[in-house]
Amino acid sequence: MNSKKYFIISGLNLYDSNRGTAALGYGALFFLSKFHNKNCLTAAHLIKYRNPWKFNFKSGKKANISVGDETIALRSFYVWAADYWIYKYVPILSRFTKTAQILKKTAFVAAINGGDGFSDIYGTTTFERRLFETRLAMKEHIPLVMLPQTLGPFKDESNFKTAEKILRYASKIYVRDNKFEAKLKSLNVSFKLTKDLSYYMQPEKVDIIIQSNAVGLNISGLCYSNNFRDLSGCFNFYPQLITRIIKHFQIRNIPIFLIAHSYNYKNAEEANDDMLASKEIYNSLEDKTNVYLIDLNLTSPQTKYVISRFNFFIGTRMHANFAAIFMKVPVFGLAYSYKYEGAFDCMGLKGHYASILNIEKDDINHIVKKVDMYYKEAIDIKSIDN
Repeated sequence: MNSKKYFIISGLNLYDSNRGTAALGYGALFFLSKFHNKNCLTAAHLIKYRNPWKFNFKSGKKANISVGDETIALRSFYVWAADYWIYKYVPILSRFTKTAQILKKTAFVAAINGGDGFSDIYGTTTFERRLFETRLAMKEHIPLVMLPQTLGPFKDESNFKTAEKILRYASKIYVRDNKFEAKLKSLNVSFKLTKDLSYYMQPEKVDIIIQSNAVGLNISGLCYSNNFRDLSGCFNFYPQLITRIIKHFQIRNIPIFLIAHSYNYKNAEEANDDMLASKEIYNSLEDKTNVYLIDLNLTSPQTKYVISRFNFFIGTRMHANFAAIFMKVPVFGLAYSYKYEGAFDCMGLKGHYASILNIEKDDINHIVKKVDMYYKEAIDIKSIDN
């Protein structure tokens, strides 16, 4: 009798403030149910906590998640930090821990790494934090599936060595772009190019009025605050660029909607909150004609639906752009890392983006002209199609 009951998805959180991360979770459930979960195992998520009174650590939270036409069983396990410490550092007691008991019943571990977190672009601490479940899989010799994501880049050689060990261990590697292809080939590691996980997440209809000629604009709180971890100080002229883009469409009497993609509706993280940044930009406008702020606490599937209603979309968050691309909305990306180039190029959108990393004031005009060029191109194509 098969004793395996679960497959673990790293970092799974369907209610993450970052709607892109949540989209990866929805997509991962669907993707794994189609391609890797032939035995109808229960999806599992490990949540470490320190306060023993905060969670009921005797049993996990169970749910049935609807993902398109699929219904997938999901169980969240709360693992006390003390339990994990014993598992890791007290071998004689390790097998009696809750951590060990869960892993014993795990058929495989699937790693999302935030979609772009298998890299040190956000710093070594973030890279390491996302390897928790991956390291458990390697320690217990559990098969590891690297879900579709961008791999690299790595600034620190020791981080690359860590990545190399993991990639050599993985039983299956999926990538969403070819930016790391040469490295993978040099490591003699096989991989498969496929769509981003958010492709598999189905949109959920929202009762909202969007004009037929409207443009959607996603403002990144990460770039707007200019104070996020290793990317701090790289976006000095981002607010001015966003304001210029808004005014560009105002002058042409085209409605423009500001839509957040990574935000906590109740407790904003000042260095990374799109809603906070959108509100500040909106409030700073002397003329708000034809500018609309979507001030709603939308889920990831709902956000995908709203983005699908735009005539053209300009996004800074990668998964905001993915939502537009997968819903066949013409898109232009404001790229804050090299992941945009690989992802856009692989989807036949070479050039449909501009780097905003360390731009100067003189670069703003060039970027706005490029946005306008791709907007006009998209509108002309739509006119021909109609």
